[in-house]
Amino acid sequence: MAQPMVGGIYTADPEKLSLRATMPRFLEMERGHGSIIRALRRGNASAKQSASTSGARYNLFLSFDGGMQMLADRLAERIVNSALPVRLNTAVDSLALDTKNLGGGPKWRIMTSSDETIFADSVCLALPAYTSARLLRDIDADLADKLDNIPYASTATINLGYKLEDIRHSLGGFGFVVPFIEKQTLMACTFSSVKFAGRAPADHALLRAFVGGALQPEMFALDEDEMIHGVRADLRELLGIEKPPLFARVEKSPNSMPQYHVGHIERVRRIEELVADLPGLSLAGNAFGGPGIPDCIRSGETAAERIVKFSKE
Repeated sequence: MAQPMVGGIYTADPEKLSLRATMPRFLEMERGHGSIIRALRRGNASAKQSASTSGARYNLFLSFDGGMQMLADRLAERIVNSALPVRLNTAVDSLALDTKNLGGGPKWRIMTSSDETIFADSVCLALPAYTSARLLRDIDADLADKLDNIPYASTATINLGYKLEDIRHSLGGFGFVVPFIEKQTLMACTFSSVKFAGRAPADHALLRAFVGGALQPEMFALDEDEMIHGVRADLRELLGIEKPPLFARVEKSPNSMPQYHVGHIERVRRIEELVADLPGLSLAGNAFGGPGIPDCIRSGETAAERIVKFSKE
């Protein structure tokens, strides 16, 4: 049960995952009650005793009616409307820290793919850890090594549209996860149109399959047609879907999911110490304190606060 759940959330191998970095509550439950199952039973009993029939009820899953792209679009609008200079589709080729007296203090020198050089008092690298490592290699090799030591897994999502009448399963849930031992193409599938309103027209369903992860890199390596064929075979067996989908769209995300292996918390703590020694530098993203959207928002806000504090000082 644990392996497919962890695989679905972290696309990880639970044999290598740090419980303290990913699910610290389970560690506390085991320490406090001698058993996670015993702690869960006691927690359920307490919840039943204190349950109330009044008050608001909130859906477990929330998203934007127009999809997660809305978050990025609104943030981009705010930046553009603030009259700040923005460079789109511009890669950073290299980064340097000039500690000589340029304008009275240390300056970051940013070289872009458009042959532009930008000087800045502060820099926030909201990037995969391995990309930040490449940019910081000549500035602090130890920091770069620590960032490079955070491994990543690759995942793909396949969105498939169906008529409800073509699905024999009732879709009476939010989806399912697949144990690795079953050797399926899928590692999980979300019933997107059940989980979120407005994701499919009436009498239709949108399913989102997940492929790859740390345990099945060979599945991620399949080409799109092979991947769709494998996913359809699994859905035929598990949900009774015989007919082809109305559409199937594959999105591959190589090296996108950081793996919080045992020792991750200590590694991140050392990274933070090394970053603190570099004036005006902040790191943000899903490689450090959690892979979810709320985790990334918190990471970004913390980085912004660090930059504001540095500017005031």
